Amino acid sequence: MMPAGDLFVLAAGRLPQGRFGGALAGEGAVRLGVTAVQGLMSDLSLPRPRRIYWGMARSHTQGMNPARTIAIQAGLGIECLGTTLNMACASSLEAVFLAGQALSLGFPTPILAGGSEAMSDTPHLAPGLRWGLGFGHTQLPDVMHQDGLRCPLTGLLMGETIEQLVAKRGITRIEADAYALESHQRAARANFSAELLFHPKLNHDECIRPKDTLSALAGLPPVFDPSGQVTAGNASALSDGAAALLIARPDQALDQRPLARILGWSEVGLDPMDMGEGPVLAVQKLLAETSRSVQDIALWELNEAFGAQVVCCARQLGLPMDRLNVAGGGISLGHPIGASGARILVTLIHQLRARGGGLGIATLGIGGGIGQALLLEVS
Repeated sequence: MMPAGDLFVLAAGRLPQGRFGGALAGEGAVRLGVTAVQGLMSDLSLPRPRRIYWGMARSHTQGMNPARTIAIQAGLGIECLGTTLNMACASSLEAVFLAGQALSLGFPTPILAGGSEAMSDTPHLAPGLRWGLGFGHTQLPDVMHQDGLRCPLTGLLMGETIEQLVAKRGITRIEADAYALESHQRAARANFSAELLFHPKLNHDECIRPKDTLSALAGLPPVFDPSGQVTAGNASALSDGAAALLIARPDQALDQRPLARILGWSEVGLDPMDMGEGPVLAVQKLLAETSRSVQDIALWELNEAFGAQVVCCARQLGLPMDRLNVAGGGISLGHPIGASGARILVTLIHQLRARGGGLGIATLGIGGGIGQALLLEVS
């Protein structure tokens, strides 16, 4: 566990998330990031950051070190440093971890941490073109597929690892579909006004399907295994989005009342084949090292990569379902990979504030076999 010391979240927001090929298609991850940072920092009473840690897991075509480009184009000044992180689903939560570490070591200003992803704009590649393709056919690998959804350690797509996980743990298709339906229903009922930042092309989360039914979900074919259970309906939605948080020490907060206090975080490594269970080990480690129990936690955000995965992790941890992903998640809101870690943290903070505060944990399982979890408090 990494102790956070005294670390505050001074601001936290996210863009509305666009569906794959939807309203935000063509924006690009850098432009989404610029819009999010400008929106978050439009409150001129906030202290100015001089470093950005920014997650982006599909940075092809977005130029060198997108974090630095975002910092400059968002108006944070040439003094603002930028570091881009590619850690798959964990990219922007890792950005928060690194911000906390830098501040604990004495970085002199608040740090902006977050991430953006434009999954609609990921390109295809042309391997071998540089030196000539010669005679015959060639392939144009999809970046989304090759560098995003397939684990090079297992050789499997993320959904294929989940099929093996749920077979081992006994999670059924009906459980996965029922969870997915609940995600859409919760998202449709939720009030996101406190966390949404302005985007001129989109003012709502575009992936929510409030009229979904169990029978409609049950009619969808499995994607990875004809006899499996992962479908387009009970897996996270490909999407576009950005989220950001301003992290500071108490001496940097000026007159700002913090939104939340970060109490600690954990990271674990596990078998890449079991990556879906990363939240289980990360949460167990975090609870043990902070002397907390599941019952102490008011709200949970467990990234919804797959419905069956969430059911599997919640069951092992004994999480109360009425405190888990109360405003939906990746299935209903979308899962823009590089932004999702920050997105679930933003939502956790604002949902806790709407309910009067308390402790909250945000957690993810990450391709390649990593689990992360972060504990915060809203007072």
